[in-house]
Amino acid sequence: MDVVIVGGGSVGLLLGSYLSESGLKVTMVVRREEQSSELNKKGIRRVNEDGSESVFRVYATTAFPMDNQDSVWIIAVKYIDLQQLLIQLDRLEIKNPMLFIQNGLDHYSLANDTSLPHLAFATVEHGARRLNDNTVQHNGVGLVTIGAGRGDSTVFDIIENAHSGNFPVKRHADAEFVLMRKVLINCMINPLTAILEVENGELLTNPSCHELFVSLYDELINAFPEMEPHLSLEAVSAVCQKTAHNKSSMLSDRLAGRPMEIKTIITAVIEKAHALHKSVPLLAMLEKMLYAIESKGEKL
Repeated sequence: MDVVIVGGGSVGLLLGSYLSESGLKVTMVVRREEQSSELNKKGIRRVNEDGSESVFRVYATTAFPMDNQDSVWIIAVKYIDLQQLLIQLDRLEIKNPMLFIQNGLDHYSLANDTSLPHLAFATVEHGARRLNDNTVQHNGVGLVTIGAGRGDSTVFDIIENAHSGNFPVKRHADAEFVLMRKVLINCMINPLTAILEVENGELLTNPSCHELFVSLYDELINAFPEMEPHLSLEAVSAVCQKTAHNKSSMLSDRLAGRPMEIKTIITAVIEKAHALHKSVPLLAMLEKMLYAIESKGEKL
């Protein structure tokens, strides 16, 4: 099987590089002809954690490939673009197995509402930063966790087979659990880094940032105590440490003047907590601050 990756951002490029390195034929579907041309001419250039560089050949296009019914697709666009993308795929009657890797929770129901026969959902805990149209910097080795959705889960084995020391991949039987664990991590890191304009590692090294970080952890675990055995403070701190020099997706969006993924990450968790009659006042305050920042519509 081949792999089609829709989305040429930091995560799409990082996954494309490692899947190509594993021997798979990778097609990148990107929005702009300029990026497509760069990828076809130069491949994906990956700057590794140790400073070394690797280049991997991929094929890039701005059109959806229609001639490979056996390929597995990885949907690596942001949630804000997902609904329109799914409409396009439905119109073109593309029914390939699809792995969704958006942040937050809202994409789970959106994808499940489609007629796609084979679905899975993954979380990506690597630190990655896109430097230009064909270059991604790998800032921290994390974990790709694939949660089973519906249909034949074995079609996603080719992604698990790309597992390596620098690209660990594991499977989980419950996609909702996988997404919930990751969205809580996002809630503990993204709003603080976006508001305070700090890299992930400063949540551990700056005493005031760290105090807020721990308070947010305690609040969220109090709201969702069933997650505590699977998400210790040490585990979330390890994510910050591994991605210490990475800017969170929310901070990156703020710096670029793009919409931040507040609703699908922060608001979705607040609503889940309220449905359980739990209060999350610190997270709710951060949500209001993020919406206030976004309403100004300014690039930093």
